[in-house]
Amino acid sequence: MNVSKTWIWILCFASLFLVTADLTNAQNQWQYQENKHYRVLPLADTLKIENEQVEVLEIFAYSCNHCFNFESHLDQYDKAKPSYVNFTRMPVIYSDAYKIHARIYYAAESLGKLESIHKEVFKAIHLDRKQLMNVNEIYPLFEKHGVSKSEFENSFRSFTVESKLSRAARLTRKYKIRSTPTLVINGKYTANGTAVKTFEDMLAVTKELAQKEYMMSQNP
Repeated sequence: MNVSKTWIWILCFASLFLVTADLTNAQNQWQYQENKHYRVLPLADTLKIENEQVEVLEIFAYSCNHCFNFESHLDQYDKAKPSYVNFTRMPVIYSDAYKIHARIYYAAESLGKLESIHKEVFKAIHLDRKQLMNVNEIYPLFEKHGVSKSEFENSFRSFTVESKLSRAARLTRKYKIRSTPTLVINGKYTANGTAVKTFEDMLAVTKELAQKEYMMSQNP
């Protein structure tokens, strides 16, 4: 065999060995257990990892006090998350009342105002004691950020918003969401086992599951 080809085979074998060893070492270090720290979704979407991104989805409700308190923790997580994590949110939809608040989220998103309005909605409900259940209460939040009444009304009932509401309602049922906040990792796991007691616990479990998903994608 040609000497150069021999070295190529040796290098390939060595690289494969190192990758396999890294995966094995990581698997031996997994500290969280199914049902105790997380659960596997029975009807998981099993998202494909695109562009080497693992989805971490927060399912929340604006009316949920725990979700309001979780925001500062999520901000820190989002800033420090690995490059392979795509962090996003989805409002839970249990009923028509939840749908109104979810409509606020998706209308703000469609208008490009989500980053500024999202936290204001939480503050309006939990600090200012507003219910935000009708457009007369809701629109002023958008008006503060330069959204005209017609832009707001067109977005609030738009086809795009309606489609996202339908998806959120479907995933609320499919993922069997019983409480918020819930973190869903790549459409396969939720980090809310019986041993998860704090926000820090939830994020620690989420980090490990996201890492596991990413490493498995690199070594199918």
